[in-house]
Amino acid sequence: MKKLFAVMAAVVAVASPLFAQSLTGTLGTPIATVKLVKTEIIYEKAFRADVLKVETLRKSTLSADERKAFLEGVINDLLFYQMCERDGIKTSDAEVNAYISRVKSQLGTNVTDAQFEAYLAGQGIPIADLRSYYRKQILVQKWLQATKSAEIAAIPPVTSDDVLRTYDLYKSKLIRPDTARIAFIYYPFKDKTDAERTKAAEGIRGLSERLSKGENFDALRLKAADGSYGASRDYSYFERTEVFASQFGKTIFDTVFGLKDGTVSAPVENDAGWWIVRRAEYFPQKQLELSDPYRLGQQGSVQDYIAQLLAQEKQNAFMNKTFSELFADLRSKATVKILGTP
Repeated sequence: MKKLFAVMAAVVAVASPLFAQSLTGTLGTPIATVKLVKTEIIYEKAFRADVLKVETLRKSTLSADERKAFLEGVINDLLFYQMCERDGIKTSDAEVNAYISRVKSQLGTNVTDAQFEAYLAGQGIPIADLRSYYRKQILVQKWLQATKSAEIAAIPPVTSDDVLRTYDLYKSKLIRPDTARIAFIYYPFKDKTDAERTKAAEGIRGLSERLSKGENFDALRLKAADGSYGASRDYSYFERTEVFASQFGKTIFDTVFGLKDGTVSAPVENDAGWWIVRRAEYFPQKQLELSDPYRLGQQGSVQDYIAQLLAQEKQNAFMNKTFSELFADLRSKATVKILGTP
């Protein structure tokens, strides 16, 4: 069952468009029609609106080939839904609501529906689209359970030889860079006035003086929630890589790797504010062994990571083959007409 659930979770949904055969004047002219058990029309206006949603999320315009592929995906969605209707595969609002509740709970225990929908809107995701997404996922899971359980169970497990062979192949890339475990206290001033920048500089100097007189860094860090300054919630791992240098700037980067373990920096400034850094521990560059953590601060060894990666590859290959065969079969039995340019 665990393997079955993992394979089901690997499915990626295509956004579903609006369908209404009686709204030609509102939605524009038909761009395609699809019939497996009934005729459904994909209207141009609705299709363009769905394309715009994707382009907004991607922050780039779809090419002609990508729009064509998107239309093919919409057609496949319709065929899948009609197949489920034909075969009696159904889902309920309660099942969809259960999925939505699990997603909402990840934002906190007291998040209201209004707050959740506002969060989704900030990500460019209408709640109706999220409901459609999970409705399709449930239908896919039920179809897989009904028709492919034996094939999923027969997917060969990842073996130790698979893991060792992959490790040897990618060993040269499995290198942990120089890494420091650090925490911050800071006064932010990004896009603030000169007066606010001056106030931030005075504030960070005050904190530095308190540290120099023996006040505990972690005590100041934990008190940040009650004060006018900020602090990292916990210690994190800072890597000697271009990504970290670009994100934090040269001043912070050089400060982190110039400190000794257990020491605190003088106030340092970058474009985002004034900072005090404490370095707790330093880990030099290391060739990762199978038993090493894949990333410091995260659960899972290199061995676990490789095994999960290989299992995902097997699952993806199975899903691609399964749905390629399914849609080829559905299209052979359906009538699909492309009436316009995507």
